[in-house]
Amino acid sequence: MAIARVAPLPSGRPARDRDGRDRHLRVVPPNRRARAALRLSPRAGVMLTILLFVALFGVAVSHALLIEGQAKVDDLDQQVAAEQARYEELRRDVAELEAPQRILGEATRTLRMVPAGDPVWLSPDEPAPTGEMPDDPPPESPDTSAARVKRYLEPTG
Repeated sequence: MAIARVAPLPSGRPARDRDGRDRHLRVVPPNRRARAALRLSPRAGVMLTILLFVALFGVAVSHALLIEGQAKVDDLDQQVAAEQARYEELRRDVAELEAPQRILGEATRTLRMVPAGDPVWLSPDEPAPTGEMPDDPPPESPDTSAARVKRYLEPTG
C-alpha cells in the first residue's frame, strides 16, 4: 500500500530573517556611475554611425578588389597551364626530331646521303721518333724579317 504525504501550502506572509526583517524581493536602483559612462551625445552617436558606414564601405571595396585580383590570378593560372601544355608538346616534337632513326631517314631520302661504313684504323709502318725536340727555335731567316714585309705595308703612290 502506498503512503502519500501532503506538503503544507506556503502562507501568504513573507518569510522572516533571523533578525526579524521581512524577506521580500525588491527592485534595486540602477548604478548611476556605470550608466553615465555609456551615455553619448547625439553628435558622437552620429559620428560613430558615419564611421561605421565608412568602415563597412571600406570592407566592401577591399572585398571587390580582392575578387578582381583573384580573377586576374585565375586567368594567369589558365595561361600558365596552357603554356605548360604547349611546352610539353614542343618537347615531344623536339624529341621526335632528334631521334637518330628520323635523322638517318631524312639524310638518305632528302639529302641522298649514304651511311658510312665501318671505320678503318690506320697504323704507321715505322714507329714515331723518340729523339728530343730542341727547346730553342731556329734563328729567324732573313726571308721572314720585317725588312721583307715592310715594302708591302708602305703606301704606294
